Amino acid sequence: MIVLVTVVVVAASVVTVAWVRRTAPPWPTVAGTPYEIPLGSDGCPVIKERHQFVDAQGPLVPLGATEVLLCTTPTALHKPRPGVADPPRQRVLRAGAADFAALLNRLPNRNQAWQQWQRRHSGWWPDAAPEPMGEACLLIGHSHDYSFVLRYSDRPPVSLIYMCGGQVGGLTSGTRTRMDDTEPHLVNEFLSRFQRY
Repeated sequence: MIVLVTVVVVAASVVTVAWVRRTAPPWPTVAGTPYEIPLGSDGCPVIKERHQFVDAQGPLVPLGATEVLLCTTPTALHKPRPGVADPPRQRVLRAGAADFAALLNRLPNRNQAWQQWQRRHSGWWPDAAPEPMGEACLLIGHSHDYSFVLRYSDRPPVSLIYMCGGQVGGLTSGTRTRMDDTEPHLVNEFLSRFQRY
């Protein structure tokens, strides 16, 4: 009887340790070397190259934005269609800009995004973490790249770009990266608010 109890206790301990390891944050919360995302002469972020993944604890953007600018940049894959207007290069959201900044700060970091996915989609046993989320981009072409600029009355603007182009990968400020993996995506949310105000 003692042997049976010991076996059960050891097995339960092994399963518990394995469960905790599977559900623990799989990646470091601080990663990469911060970099600046410059603004072009038109006020939109200049996306020269894809940078390494970067993250740190804290909010993605400062609170109190007075304007949010959505920049839409055609890529080499963009093919104009007759009779279909291209989206404007820039759209500015003023009413509700501070609320949009707060929405950005509610985006999960990659550990939180993975844990949310794991809770929603894993079966009785949690899935193992994939390759580091946000560090590799799938070879998917996009007709447009999207980026944001948040403007403030008392501080310099903050640029945000998608790590993998289009609306894919993490949204980064060059210091922190948050995952835009829920519906509606931020570009769609911005456009919805833009049309309302």
